[in-house]
Amino acid sequence: MYDAIIIGSGPGGYAAAIRLGQRQKKVALIEKDKIGGECLNYGCIPSKALIELANSINYLREMPGVSLNYSIDMKKWQEWKWSMINRLTGGVETLCKGYGVDVIRGEAYIVDATHVKIGEKVIEGKNLVIATGSKPVRIKGIDDVMYNREVLDLDHIPESTAIIGGGYIGVEIGTALAKLGSKVTIIEMMPSILPGTDQELVRHVERRLSQLGVRVMTGKKVLNTQHGDKIRVNMEGGEYVEAEKVLMTVGRVPNTEGFGLENLKLEMDGRFIKTDAHKRTSVPNVYAIGDVSGQPMLAHKAYYDADIAADNICGMDSVVEYRAMPYVIYSDPEIAYTGSKSAKSTRFPVAANGRSLTMNESIGTFNIYYDEKGIVTGAGLAAPHASELISELSLAVESGLMAMDIGLTIHPHPTVSEGVKETAEEAYGKPLHFKI
Repeated sequence: MYDAIIIGSGPGGYAAAIRLGQRQKKVALIEKDKIGGECLNYGCIPSKALIELANSINYLREMPGVSLNYSIDMKKWQEWKWSMINRLTGGVETLCKGYGVDVIRGEAYIVDATHVKIGEKVIEGKNLVIATGSKPVRIKGIDDVMYNREVLDLDHIPESTAIIGGGYIGVEIGTALAKLGSKVTIIEMMPSILPGTDQELVRHVERRLSQLGVRVMTGKKVLNTQHGDKIRVNMEGGEYVEAEKVLMTVGRVPNTEGFGLENLKLEMDGRFIKTDAHKRTSVPNVYAIGDVSGQPMLAHKAYYDADIAADNICGMDSVVEYRAMPYVIYSDPEIAYTGSKSAKSTRFPVAANGRSLTMNESIGTFNIYYDEKGIVTGAGLAAPHASELISELSLAVESGLMAMDIGLTIHPHPTVSEGVKETAEEAYGKPLHFKI
């Protein structure tokens, strides 16, 4: 008998397997596709590889004094991308096996809370961890379009691309394709792109998209698509856009069907599996982690959930606390935020950061939110490498640090991280390179 059976080997599933294996628990990890799940194979990792390609080319193209003559062989690039991904996923599988995890290939079917069937084989476990992830939303009438998997496997850069959905995936991929030479249109039903994100940060991305020639259409509802020489995207009011390729990015839904979940009769939270603070479901020995267990649908949230679930399976009393959960959008400039807003805040412009200017970057701001005592409650960045800077601020929120703690910490020069330091210094009136 296994101590735990885990269904799904994405970030949540494989992390739970490794954490349990590190504690000498007997674990079965079941995967029907590729180890690493959606994130490593079809999402987080390949999308950032495409963004890195686009940023590298555009960096030189926009650098004064540089004349660029280049060609892109996307087929060769795809070969490299998949070789890189295979190294990562192979490493994950090796780690799992190194900790004694039984990696089982095949489709899982839940018989009951302690038995799972894979083909004709039935295995038994004391605990069950559901880590089945999520899939893109599909809408009837919007047919033969690309989703995240297809767009990240393109063998050429489309002459034109229409993107339905101006959330983080649409903006990230749209920005990359525009930098690689595609004529991009982003269509968003809400009044602004990146809905749910602070408009103080979003406005910098909107400005940059305009510079890149990306057409942004907000407040537009897509009705259907029609196919001819190009794909036509029809909207309410008679407006339409034609493009060589159309990408659909209007959100994701949890994977809860097709593997016998209904046999457990779990309490649900809408389409998500409802869990408590220990990541337990309404059946005590069944856990749910990652996308399938609710928002936010982030890989690092799945890693965190995996730690909590593994702790509790091992008899510890660990609970989730998401207040310092960082969010990152790989737009241009990158957006990253954590914690929560409060009555007091500071703002330091990217244009006053020397390292950013050496990179020909001047759009964006650093923002820190703090309470009456000067304790950091959150932060929002629209800046170069914001994804790499936000962890310092998450630590500040998690640890209850004051803005002065950040401001008095020596940051190396010249770095973009100095923008974080100077933003913190504003909280007590002493930024070095910016007059309040």
